[in-house]
Amino acid sequence: MRSEAELEKCFCGGEIEIKEVEYKIVKGKKTKIFKNVPAYVCKKCGAVYYDTDILDEVFKREAQQKSLNFELLKG
Repeated sequence: MRSEAELEKCFCGGEIEIKEVEYKIVKGKKTKIFKNVPAYVCKKCGAVYYDTDILDEVFKREAQQKSLNFELLKG
């Protein structure tokens, strides 16, 4: 994941910080929630940005039905 310095500002002008958030994948009537996923979050508007490497790992784990480092909840 890139450092906060690389993503200092959001499109709204707010500062960016790295936080752990939930990432939801919805397929039909099923929802899978990955907890503790690192993301860039705007302190001003709350916009969430994900690093592509992180999302690649989330999608890979979702496809394999595994949650090695992220907590997976099935809905």
